[in-house]
Amino acid sequence: MTEIEAIESCRRGDIAGLHVLYEMHRSRVLNLSWRMLGSQQEGEDALQEIFIKVFDRIKNYRGDSAFSTWLYRMTTNHCLDILRRRKILSFMGFENAPEIEDKKDSEKAVDLGFSPVIAKVLEKLPEKQKACLLMREMEDLSYEDIAAALQLSLGTVKSNIHRAKAFLKESLEKEGLTPDDV
Repeated sequence: MTEIEAIESCRRGDIAGLHVLYEMHRSRVLNLSWRMLGSQQEGEDALQEIFIKVFDRIKNYRGDSAFSTWLYRMTTNHCLDILRRRKILSFMGFENAPEIEDKKDSEKAVDLGFSPVIAKVLEKLPEKQKACLLMREMEDLSYEDIAAALQLSLGTVKSNIHRAKAFLKESLEKEGLTPDDV
């Protein structure tokens, strides 16, 4: 079944189409959500939740852009919602709010393909900057695809990436490191 056939199958309420879309896009959605949320478990949970949303909202997909762009927008928005809830819970003092840092930080960072230093700096970035940077550098998306996925202007995407890279560089310099060191 092709992607277009799978989309039409989902629109008719056929779960087989969702399985096809899941297999086609699973790894990229998991990678992005894992990197944005900072843990494999949260990434896997988000993956499941996102594909439930895909099945529920596939009728809203108009085909104006690639399906993958629509899916990235859904993934990014879902992850940003989780990050916002995490901040709200933490701000309100709930003790069971998810912790960003724990004793396994270095293990998580390696699993994500980052050094522990980079992982900590990424956690400090504003969500939109982090999303833009990860989509560009880790998922290798074009500026145009990122703009479409996040519903931002091309200039805003470029600005967010530039600011994120400048923040990373500045943070590394404060630690006495260069990009080659990490």
